[in-house]
Amino acid sequence: MKRTVADLLSVLVDRPLREGESEYLVDRAREINYLNSIALHQPFGIVGVSGETGIGKTTVLNFVNPEGVFTVRVNISLRDSMESILYDLLHSLALSLEKVEGVSDLAKEVRKWITDEVSTIKGFSLGVSFGVNASLTHEKSIRPRFNFFEAREKLGELIKQTVQRKEKFLLIIDELDKEKKEDVLRVIDSIKNFIIMENFVVVLSLPFSIYREYAADRLRWNEAGNLENIFTDIVFVEPLKKLEIKELIIKRLGSYIELIEDEVLDVVADFSDGNPRDGLWILTKAIYNNIHKERLSKEDLINSINRTIAEYTGLTLSLTENQKKAIRVLRGSVYSREKIIETLQKEGFKRTTAYSVMDQLLQKRILLAEKEGYRISGKFWYVEI
Repeated sequence: MKRTVADLLSVLVDRPLREGESEYLVDRAREINYLNSIALHQPFGIVGVSGETGIGKTTVLNFVNPEGVFTVRVNISLRDSMESILYDLLHSLALSLEKVEGVSDLAKEVRKWITDEVSTIKGFSLGVSFGVNASLTHEKSIRPRFNFFEAREKLGELIKQTVQRKEKFLLIIDELDKEKKEDVLRVIDSIKNFIIMENFVVVLSLPFSIYREYAADRLRWNEAGNLENIFTDIVFVEPLKKLEIKELIIKRLGSYIELIEDEVLDVVADFSDGNPRDGLWILTKAIYNNIHKERLSKEDLINSINRTIAEYTGLTLSLTENQKKAIRVLRGSVYSREKIIETLQKEGFKRTTAYSVMDQLLQKRILLAEKEGYRISGKFWYVEI
């Protein structure tokens, strides 16, 4: 049966890589080795992993597996509040430890406690919602509350007993980067005294906003900052380079690479801005837009980009004529701030207007500030504006 571009979809699914899929891994050895070293040699501490959404934090965490260190991985899925984060963490950890010799009994006891605790609160809430009456004010005053203090004590007990049995214990917590920054910091700060113990290391994903604040604290740019009192370190997962994005997609495609023109990979890499998820996303959209074709062309992809950006800018962005002109002039190269102003002035912009347009494009994240300088996002390189 003859292949079509539809066959590409099965290998381009956007999901984290798992241990055992290392052949698809691209340029994450530095972060993985660093975290493995911390787990092996750091006596104790809380270490964060941060980066843009879709950059590959979960993939990095999935490959952290230090030899000789007892490792447990949990995902946080309840995100209503600081309390829900803690009881989700406690329940997930207890469940993971129920089959561990020497810890099993305590783990089962803790999981039953947290289940009963949450059931009582949920059941009470349900009862009130069905039985609203004149006594509601009194009911609210005696409404049971989640025992945050006892929960963190039980968390500490569970960790302590595991350390006693396993000597070195690494707990990897994923999905915290999807929580509110304030809730994450409040939970960690409130439980740190119960989890900072010899031979126990926590590695967790964090919102990018926490990394920015942590970096400022470490460089003493933030006078009131204290995140270094919470985190031993935070590892930043860097965006991939264009060649690495192409390598990632080539590895995913395997023998299906014959179904796309060579130049397609260049356009995908430009569009991605170093984020694998963005590259896979636009390539997948182009495939769906050309689902019956035998081969995907550069023109097919650019048409999909134009359609997508037009749709998204129509919904979320309104660009002035000056902004559109600046995008056309600047895209495709990297500039210093002064070079941008100089370039725009040569194109007829007044100096004050050039500064204003530059700031507007930065605010809209169409103009990106990177280590090398400023550049127009690759998402606008091929757009007809």
